Amino acid sequence: MSFPLPKPKSITDREVVLSRTDWDRISAILENPELANEIAEDADDLAAVEAVRAEDAAFVARLESERGVPIEVTIPVEVIEAKLDGAHPIKAWREHRGWTQLYLSSKSGVGRDLIAQIETRRKNGSVETLDRIARALNVPMEALLEDKENHPR
Repeated sequence: MSFPLPKPKSITDREVVLSRTDWDRISAILENPELANEIAEDADDLAAVEAVRAEDAAFVARLESERGVPIEVTIPVEVIEAKLDGAHPIKAWREHRGWTQLYLSSKSGVGRDLIAQIETRRKNGSVETLDRIARALNVPMEALLEDKENHPR
């Protein structure tokens, strides 16, 4: 549980002045052990989220420095929906970009036939092939991998 922080009447380097109503509300919340515990849990959750965001930022920075281009690390809802509907991740990302297999082939240097076979799950792509496709799509290679439980061969 969290609550919105009140707007201070004034702020200096040494003090923050709140209205009496705001002070009473905060005091009541903090004096209730159950609410105080919930607030502490929220703070722990927020700290965990910030730690993961820092890890993600470091990962993105490393990938971008290695590749020399911006990398998309969030997954657009259209890609998620396509994957949930059974599309291969490469097809989902390719269609999200509005690309044909032929265009992806020209951008990645991977043959169009091989892209089609990977997208239809007739072949697995090698690490090198997936890396080339990921670089063309500007996504981490991990974004193109499938969960074996959902798509066994």
